[in-house]
Amino acid sequence: MKKIVAVLILLLGFIASYGQEADSTITIIPDSTYEVHTDFIHIIYYIVSDSTSEYYYPKLENKVKNNKVKMTAEECYYLYYGRLFKPGQKALPILASKERMDFERAIATENKKAIINIGIPLLESNPVDLTVLMHVGICLKERNDKRFEEYAWLYMKLLEAIFSIGNGQTPETAFKVIDIEDEHILKGALGFIGGTESLYAREDLPGRIFTVWNRNGQKLYFEELCFEDKNGLQLK
Repeated sequence: MKKIVAVLILLLGFIASYGQEADSTITIIPDSTYEVHTDFIHIIYYIVSDSTSEYYYPKLENKVKNNKVKMTAEECYYLYYGRLFKPGQKALPILASKERMDFERAIATENKKAIINIGIPLLESNPVDLTVLMHVGICLKERNDKRFEEYAWLYMKLLEAIFSIGNGQTPETAFKVIDIEDEHILKGALGFIGGTESLYAREDLPGRIFTVWNRNGQKLYFEELCFEDKNGLQLK
């Protein structure tokens, strides 16, 4: 895993430093219409489910399908977190589809052709699967496939969007993820390899559970939104 992450960082030219500040270019609430919704989950939902919004989810899905290299970090922000409300969204690896399990086997056997052939259709149905996106990007690059550029762009913009949440050094600035596996991708991108994992909760942050990675006195916080109660919110 260390080798894979290191290779991808070099391939994509993505530079991220531990302790970076949030990117103020990402607008969480683009319109005052949504200011009444103070909860992160609800803000995202009302934006991506509003057909008049520029971040209406079907619009984002159409753009990422047809023009990946034109996706902005802000669009990727809503594409990623809006995925929470897609019917059938699965955040736990044990609930993975047969195709996703076949993809994992292709990774384990280092079958690059299978990684591409299985991975690209998976990304058609879920373009924000960072694990699939990373491995497909590596294999496309190694095979000098021109499609590498569009998948690399999407990968970088998704990371930029997620890192805009905060710096991961406190619960308040924790990175928010919609899939448990995404933690490992982000840790690798930050060079935070290894460490011990634990769960963390605070009385003044009711209902919120954090994963904390501790390595040599440094801590990295993730908030797993996949475990939050979305109160039946669902995209059509």
